[in-house]
Amino acid sequence: MSQRFHYGPWLAAAFLAASGVVAWKYYPRDAAPGPAPATSTAPAPAPVLDPAPTAPANAYPIDAVPVLPGADAAPLPPLDQSDAEALAALSAAAGGADLGGLLRAEFLVPRLVATIDALPRKTVTQNVYAARPVAGTLVVETRDGRTWLDPGNSARYAPAVAMFEAVDSRRLVTAYVRFYPLLQQAYRDLGVPDRPFNDRLVEVIDHLLAAPAPAGPLELVRVPDKPRWAFADPALEGASVGHKAMLRLGPEQSGRVKAKLRELRALLAGQRPAA
Repeated sequence: MSQRFHYGPWLAAAFLAASGVVAWKYYPRDAAPGPAPATSTAPAPAPVLDPAPTAPANAYPIDAVPVLPGADAAPLPPLDQSDAEALAALSAAAGGADLGGLLRAEFLVPRLVATIDALPRKTVTQNVYAARPVAGTLVVETRDGRTWLDPGNSARYAPAVAMFEAVDSRRLVTAYVRFYPLLQQAYRDLGVPDRPFNDRLVEVIDHLLAAPAPAGPLELVRVPDKPRWAFADPALEGASVGHKAMLRLGPEQSGRVKAKLRELRALLAGQRPAA
C-alpha cells in the first residue's frame, strides 16, 4: 500500500454498472503518474489471469437487463472513436457532472473494461488505469511505536462515494446496455473471446460485496527499501485490489458503496425494479 491513491473504481465501475469502481479510484501507487502521453494506439490490456469464472457462461444475459423506455437506439461509434460519447453518457448518468478531472478520457471503454476485470486480482497494470489520481497523501497515525491507517483518511474519498451514490442506477444501466457491444469487444480484446462481459461484471460486483469489514483500526508497516506502507495483517495485504479499496474507504463508506452495488447488481442480473 503506497502513500498515493488513485481513482478508478467507483465511477469506472458505475459506468459498467458498478466499482468499483469499484476500486481503481483508490488503488495505491508509489507516486502520482504524469499526464498520459499522446499515442495513436490503445493501451496494452491487463493479462487475463485467475481467479477463474465462478458461474456458467451467459449466466446473466444482457438481453434480460432492464432499460428505461425510449432508450437511445442510435448507432454506436467504432470502439476506437467512442471516447467522447462514452464520457458523455457516463456524465449524464451522474447528473451532468464533469468527469474529465476524474477519468482518463482516452481509450475510455477499454480502460474501464480492463479496470473492472482486474479488481479481483492482487496486482494491476499501470497503463490500464481508467482514472486520474486522487489528491493528497495517505494519512497515518503512530501510537506506542506502531503505525495505523488514520480513520480520517477515508474523508478523502467522500466526494467520490457521494457521487457514486447519486448516480441514477437505471439510467446508468440503460447506457451500459447501449454501449454493451463496445464493452464486449474490449473484453474480447483482453483475450477472453467466448465469455460475456456482463457475467464478469456481476462476478466482480459479488467479489466487492464479499470484501471484509474489519471492526478495528488497520495497522500498517513500512515496506523495506521502498516508500510504501503495507497492511501488517498478511491476510489483508494479500487481498485483491478491490478488497483493499473497500478497506481504505472505511466501514461506513464501504457499507454505502456496497448498498449501491447491490442495487446495480440486481439490474445487471435481470431483475426488473418496481415501477
